[in-house]
Amino acid sequence: MAAISCRGLLQCVVLIWSLYIHLRQVDARNLQETFVIELVVQTRYHATDVDKNFICATLDWWPSEKCSTNGMVQCPWGGAGLPYLDLENPMLQEALKELRPLVRAGGTLENIVVYDIGEQLPSEPCVPFSVNEGVFYGFSGGCLTMERWDALNAFFKKTGVEVVFGLNALYGRNKTKTTTGTEVQNVTEPWDWTNAYELMKYTRDKNYAISGWELGNELIGLAIDARVSPAQYSRDLENLDIIVRYLYKDYPTLPLVIAPDMVYLTSSDDLKNFLTDSGREKLDVLTTHSYNLGSGDSSSEILINGILNRTFVTKQTGTYKNVNTLLSDHLAVQAWIGESGGIYRSGRHGVSDTFIDAFWYLDELGTASLFNTKVFCRQSFVGGNYGLLDRSTFEPYPDYYGLMGDRALFVSMVGSAISAYAHCQKDNKGGVTVLLLNFSNTTTTIETYKFEGSDKVSFRHEYHMSPADGNITSQVVLLNGQPLAVTPDGKIPRLLPVNKAPDDPISLKPLTYAYIVFPDIHASACV
Repeated sequence: MAAISCRGLLQCVVLIWSLYIHLRQVDARNLQETFVIELVVQTRYHATDVDKNFICATLDWWPSEKCSTNGMVQCPWGGAGLPYLDLENPMLQEALKELRPLVRAGGTLENIVVYDIGEQLPSEPCVPFSVNEGVFYGFSGGCLTMERWDALNAFFKKTGVEVVFGLNALYGRNKTKTTTGTEVQNVTEPWDWTNAYELMKYTRDKNYAISGWELGNELIGLAIDARVSPAQYSRDLENLDIIVRYLYKDYPTLPLVIAPDMVYLTSSDDLKNFLTDSGREKLDVLTTHSYNLGSGDSSSEILINGILNRTFVTKQTGTYKNVNTLLSDHLAVQAWIGESGGIYRSGRHGVSDTFIDAFWYLDELGTASLFNTKVFCRQSFVGGNYGLLDRSTFEPYPDYYGLMGDRALFVSMVGSAISAYAHCQKDNKGGVTVLLLNFSNTTTTIETYKFEGSDKVSFRHEYHMSPADGNITSQVVLLNGQPLAVTPDGKIPRLLPVNKAPDDPISLKPLTYAYIVFPDIHASACV
């Protein structure tokens, strides 16, 4: 360090004070800003392809009486369940049409719903749901009329979405709640498929476009109340496969056979046993469920810390690896996340319906896409405290908006608190979109970036997403500093970027995320 040279006491004091102020400013800058040396995206070849319907969202069955106690009694479903949803609401139609996810119509109560067609069993009347603590799931009844089924299919067609539908896998079986442990199979009878057959035949005859039929919800593995052995479930699945092949034998493409929609525990052999018993020919899609942030009964602080510490990524990465290993002998079977809301028991108000939830959701999407997961179904599109829409107004919550494509690329970073994912740009061959999530409390700047195997960048688009007033539990998201809000005529707002020169550094403020789009680099992996 050079010696300080000055003439006279006053000049020395001034110089020392100036140096002190400079050092304080440098120290403050270091506390407020982190620099990333380099971001590298591999564009010569891709990591994985996801399905064109990678973004999926669920519509569930829960009635308004579905409540949870997390500090206070909350009943967050209102009229969002499939039997009650206002299908004529223009905002709901607009939001579904713009996002156009694959819709998974199902959930826990799909197991017990009765379809009002054909001759039902005397023990299975087609009546509305009612609270009944003595039976599985705390509800008895549940009825889908053909008038409602017609209306739902008209709604799906109008909004342009594809649909997979979960069938009543407990039809004709005992539904009395037992006190057995979580590992005991308490449902031993075979599935009575006659009611499902009548619905599927009606659907085919009406030419309704159902892309897949799934057999029940969470009946093996870590099951809720009702548990079926993997061997019996596999026999039930064989019956579903036979029905699909028979009903659609004259169709060029069969609907997918989907199962088991289970919460998969790596310590359990249920999934392995199910795959062994079911064989390779009866199953098209293997679905697992993920609620890796914990219970909605947990405090908001615990859940937010879990998001920011990215503890969920470590848990889920192990699951993805195990599922890929299990499917290595079943190469024709796709892996889907059939349901994931992060926080089970209907989510947590003030967390899963706010800006911070996007960090969990987008990180999950990015991770899933790298592990050959073809479809990711968000619980829910609307309903509970984890919907993409407000259940009263149907206006989008912050994590409704996204820009990623259907081909994942490899990304590497040096010296970063940022999570980074890259996909081929949606609807633009050769372009690349990079998602950056700044989990730190400091502004983070990427000084250099490069694309291996691509042309030189001439410009880029930036879409910076931040919470209103800097509050990470806000339900309002800002795009480049401006609130994203439904237009006065009820339309989803357009996402408009800011344009940047290629040499400008990329800077993310604390606890914000951004989509950085490079439209003209002609990535060979994206052509």
